[in-house]
Amino acid sequence: MRSKIIRIQDMRVKVQMPYRSCRHFINGRTMIPKICIYNYECSRCAFDQWLDELEARQEIPAVAA
Repeated sequence: MRSKIIRIQDMRVKVQMPYRSCRHFINGRTMIPKICIYNYECSRCAFDQWLDELEARQEIPAVAA
């Protein structure tokens, strides 16, 4: 049983996605380090929508400046 668990864990390690930084962090729009989990499809990302709303209100926090 233990060897089966170890094999499952080994398979999970091989499936990991490569590290991708958020495009907003790369472009300097925010200083909040983020990892993109949507493969740069920002329309699906709540963080992108939050930044757009803050920008529309002109309430960009000092951390993001």
